[in-house]
Amino acid sequence: AFMNVEAWRKNENTSSFDRLVKGTLLTVEGYFKPEEWQDADGVKHNRVVLVATKFYEAVEKEETPAPQESKTKKGK
Repeated sequence: AFMNVEAWRKNENTSSFDRLVKGTLLTVEGYFKPEEWQDADGVKHNRVVLVATKFYEAVEKEETPAPQESKTKKGK
């Protein structure tokens, strides 16, 4: 799924934006911000934007076996 992400940088912390390259998997931390606006025709619009407070390269997950289902007997 695709989602709009808003990220602001401070002048002293620009190196993290070098990670924003097409095709790179990232982990993003932040919060959701609802936005509402009205266009020139008077139509109301809204959307939810993820405001990124921190992002870094995603950690590769190891394949783990699925947990076994426990078989319980139902009492009468």
